[in-house]
Amino acid sequence: MPELPEVETIRAGLKRMLIGHRICSINVRDKKLFIGDPETIKNQAVIEIARRAKILIIRLERSYLLIHLKMTGQLIFVPNGATEQDMVVGGHPDPAYSFSLPHKHTHVIFELDHGKLYFNDLRKFGWIKVVESAEQIEPHVHTLGPEYNWPEFSLEYFTKKLARKKAITVKQLLLDQTIVAGIGNIYADETLFLSKVHPQTKVNELKPNEIQIIFKNIPTIFNKALKHGGTSSQHYRQADGKMGTYLAVANVYKREGMPCTVCGTPIERIKIAGRSSHFCPSCQKKR
Repeated sequence: MPELPEVETIRAGLKRMLIGHRICSINVRDKKLFIGDPETIKNQAVIEIARRAKILIIRLERSYLLIHLKMTGQLIFVPNGATEQDMVVGGHPDPAYSFSLPHKHTHVIFELDHGKLYFNDLRKFGWIKVVESAEQIEPHVHTLGPEYNWPEFSLEYFTKKLARKKAITVKQLLLDQTIVAGIGNIYADETLFLSKVHPQTKVNELKPNEIQIIFKNIPTIFNKALKHGGTSSQHYRQADGKMGTYLAVANVYKREGMPCTVCGTPIERIKIAGRSSHFCPSCQKKR
């Protein structure tokens, strides 16, 4: 977490909030998470906010900010004039998931001409980096596969990539960022459920029609997740602090022991290459 739908939701939110506004000052509270000189981006306006896989790319007037949220990173914008209540991020039935800004896990604060952008990260795996040109972005993205909605992500391309990864499980394949960018545990599990394929199935065991079904279901699941603003189970928040609602419609993720939404069989969870996988043992039969 967060995966492509979460990062894209944050990108779209920040684009609505920040474009055309100027960075007045930057308070870096943990220098290990900020790469570059923060003084160089002062007084620069935000021109565009893009995304490549799970990396946010903020184009300023004379430079770029690259931001990777990794597992627990958050970017939350609070406008000027917000009340103390507005500064509390919540939306979860459990009050333990609500918090005031800034807090002890807030590591960078951008003060803009119309509010503050907080970079929070509980586990401190995320990072922010200043680069001076588009060419300097390339080393961070050159190994990534195409996005799910790019023309390059075709059935022919997907089939050829699978042919080179025959020995691994289909779950491991979907997590391979060199094949298709942005899929993580959540949407790999959801894609495989929709495709009726067990996550431990080896790639060389997949039938041509199953490959086609998986290929078609990747954008189906991503678009559904985007419609719901991503998945909030613990740390993920949208740019305005709200939670994503995909968990309310998820079929298998975080539903261990609960009845399958299709057949009623209890959802199971196993580990594959050290990663959790949720599936229905009836709808997704093991071979």
